[in-house]
Amino acid sequence: MTSKRIRELNLFLIAFFAVSLFAYLFMNGGAYWRELRYSLFLRSPFANADIREGNIIDVRSGGAPFSTSSPITSGGFQLAIPRIEITAPIAVPKDETKQGILASLEEGVGLYPGSVDPGTPGRVILLGHSSKASWYRGEYAYVFALLPKLEVFDKIYVTGGGKKYIYQVFAKQILTPQATNEFFATTPPDSELNLVTCYPIGSASKRTIIQAKLISEEKI
Repeated sequence: MTSKRIRELNLFLIAFFAVSLFAYLFMNGGAYWRELRYSLFLRSPFANADIREGNIIDVRSGGAPFSTSSPITSGGFQLAIPRIEITAPIAVPKDETKQGILASLEEGVGLYPGSVDPGTPGRVILLGHSSKASWYRGEYAYVFALLPKLEVFDKIYVTGGGKKYIYQVFAKQILTPQATNEFFATTPPDSELNLVTCYPIGSASKRTIIQAKLISEEKI
């Protein structure tokens, strides 16, 4: 093969890989940029200390952690709370890093690693924002802003996988981050849904936690 043909082949390969890389970044660059934004945010002085230095919440028990083969992580699940007029997709983080968890909150309410599937004994833990920070770019910045207005006996619905899971609120708490971790270190005997957001609005000093128990499930 002549040197000219070798140069032409090399140029072709370079152009091919450049076009392939451009196409990949064009389709997936938004996801990488989102991860980078949260990585930078967690290193900034604006990040709350308990988020920078530890887990968002610490789920040390509560049933078998979800896996990529479980129904809820396959996608298509949705949360509905009629009392406060909320309907939002349940977003599954692509990994268990803080960046991945925070990034999932731009797609809906986030399923926290360590959750079990709906209808399974243990905790289904859903995180949502109560206020919009400057670095947030999603459509769900206020999805849980009205969470403290929920009352005992209010209904919460989780649908997906051909089923509707009906939960009923039985308690709500406002806890410090440390007390929140202590709470999530316990294991409920039945299927429990926990909704978590920062409190008060515009602050991350405490957490609002809604506890709801499964009362029925239906095929849809």
